[in-house]
Amino acid sequence: MSQVAASDSGDLPVCKAGAQALADFINAVNRDVADEPSLKGRIAVFREGRNFTSQLKLAQDTGWFGTFVHSVLSQGISVVVNDIALTAPACRAVEAATGVPADWVMQQNLYITPPEVQGFSPHCDVHTVVVAQLFGRKEWAIYDKALDNPVMAEGQKETLFPEPGESLAIRRRFTVEPGDVFVIPRGLFHDACARDGCSAHLAIGCAGIRPIDCIWALAGQALSQSQLRADMSPAAAAKAAGDFLARAAVPLATLPRNPQAAIGSAKGLQTLSFEESLRAVPGH
Repeated sequence: MSQVAASDSGDLPVCKAGAQALADFINAVNRDVADEPSLKGRIAVFREGRNFTSQLKLAQDTGWFGTFVHSVLSQGISVVVNDIALTAPACRAVEAATGVPADWVMQQNLYITPPEVQGFSPHCDVHTVVVAQLFGRKEWAIYDKALDNPVMAEGQKETLFPEPGESLAIRRRFTVEPGDVFVIPRGLFHDACARDGCSAHLAIGCAGIRPIDCIWALAGQALSQSQLRADMSPAAAAKAAGDFLARAAVPLATLPRNPQAAIGSAKGLQTLSFEESLRAVPGH
């Protein structure tokens, strides 16, 4: 593993993960999209932040993905395939390239973007994101704004985007190519735009167990106890809550594990390749 010069990406070093790691990532994606019937509920389409997913009509069970991707990209619309199941080699590639433990990987989404299109507006995520560029070139903008360890709590989703009319200062711009891998820290605002043709990358959301997870688990335990749901005076409620916490054992949550890719059709594995659809898009 080698690193791109620091001047290319500032304090977000881009790693050259190598040909084998790139092949492992692409193989994981192609294994997943080969099971076309399972994709229907995981497809989303966007044009520069606007969500058009509700307008999708996917009638066929098989034989539609490549044609669909080509058609949508040709209209300047980005495709997202959510919940790509990484294989064990791809998980090891994440850890080898970034140091992020492989068993921290929570969710993997494939972003396919047409030429010179920005799929999403500036935003941040509630987890660390490992970006693995699979196809084409993509220019990333990193903004001079970050939230302190955000979580997806009720009413917080709006805070993951800039305030209306807010202008974000760009801290860094850099372009990645196939095989490049880098880490976007949790809470850091960013966006990206395809350059010189279509682009595809995996966004791999990574998170460990957080103390708040244990507190939420304790709240679930408390909710199951009738006496802690009873109406009381403020002083009595505070005492009951304190007594519960004093004797409660904090549950030791386990780290989430990576699912192995489900394979729907051996024939599909041999013939379906998302890269072919991208190469055929006008302007690539």
